[in-house]
Amino acid sequence: MAKSIEVLSFTSLDDNKFEATGTCDGAAFLARTIIWQGDPIFKVQEASEEGEVKHLNMKDSTFDRGQRIAIARKLKAIRLDGGLPPATDDLSVKELRARCAALGIDGWRDRSVRKADLVAMVAAAA
Repeated sequence: MAKSIEVLSFTSLDDNKFEATGTCDGAAFLARTIIWQGDPIFKVQEASEEGEVKHLNMKDSTFDRGQRIAIARKLKAIRLDGGLPPATDDLSVKELRARCAALGIDGWRDRSVRKADLVAMVAAAA
């Protein structure tokens, strides 16, 4: 069964390290990278019984193995793509038109199409 993952923030820290927050099947998560065999990999961080936020063993975690893998896979894809794209509301009309062209959306060339229409087109394609 597919996991529903929404990434709310993705931050690049120093020295090839990253941190991200979001939800997985409605449960909030925080993930940080560790370096393993020279590459950063994401680990879900949770509060321990002592209140310390760290990576927990499977038996102590509220996330199952599938959720952890799905989160790590989604965050790796975002990292390789260069981070989260900017919010479409913050883009100019020119940038929105370029994104429509890149996504293969039809109907954006008409000059009667306004910024709100372009935002809706990009959001629908994503």
